[in-house]
Amino acid sequence: MLYNTVMDHRYRKFYEVARLKSFSEAALSLGKSQPAITLAISSLERSLGVRLFKRNRYDVNLTPEGELVLETAKKLLKEDSLLHKKLQSLMQDQRRNVGIIDSIAYLLYSKPQASELLNELEIMVDNSKKIIKALSLDKIEAGLITGQPGLLTRDIKVKRLHSEKFVFVCSPKRKSKSRSNGVDDWLAFNKESTTYTYFDKVFRRLGLNIQPIFYSTSLELLKDMALSDRGTALLPYHMVKEDILSGKLVKVRAPALSRPIWLITRRKNKMQLDDLSKLVNRLLANTTFKTTTLG
Repeated sequence: MLYNTVMDHRYRKFYEVARLKSFSEAALSLGKSQPAITLAISSLERSLGVRLFKRNRYDVNLTPEGELVLETAKKLLKEDSLLHKKLQSLMQDQRRNVGIIDSIAYLLYSKPQASELLNELEIMVDNSKKIIKALSLDKIEAGLITGQPGLLTRDIKVKRLHSEKFVFVCSPKRKSKSRSNGVDDWLAFNKESTTYTYFDKVFRRLGLNIQPIFYSTSLELLKDMALSDRGTALLPYHMVKEDILSGKLVKVRAPALSRPIWLITRRKNKMQLDDLSKLVNRLLANTTFKTTTLG
């Protein structure tokens, strides 16, 4: 039987002994030692000035005074449980609902320093278009998206954060076999995605002739395909940094690239999200190579 820690622990122990008619079984139920149960009951008896149990070799039974205290203990436990539920409900209502694109969610969940903040948020992981729609419908309070936000209603604020660095990577085997030592088999993002549209414009501006051979909405899948020598993937640097350092993946010769990250919020939202934007900025800035951005 599970209890929270609001009420006097002696009444919890007393209730379990009365319910199970055994000090040893009460100790097992509560995960306590039997001496701890005995001491708690003795302390409660001294504070009330009455005996609560009649003990013999085989049975533990309530005294008339114990029966009276049991009725009060039941009420205390009920009130304690109700208080706990109300506190949980209040905490739930205070949690902030945030939509985050998958790569930024990956970045946050992979960092221990983000765990406390994430515990205060209800996270919806989705693409930028769906996050913008959810925000406009008031289903979330803020979003972390990519691409230049467009077609936003006037009640939505936009703040540009640090850019997310991207690199082309492939397996060491593929790079050693490549004649051009460049990108000729791009494992691309889904063509309908904001990210694909953004980088397609970047490639045309830079004069890069890069042809996709496979499309996916999952960055994890693209990474796995690159690791298994099935093509070259353009991925966030933070997702492949450890694989590059360990030699599982290698960077392909190409301009260093990045995509902008934006924080979008409802203007009527009173909750501050500076802690989230500052953390994302700090994590995104944790890279060393130069990047090429559009706009």
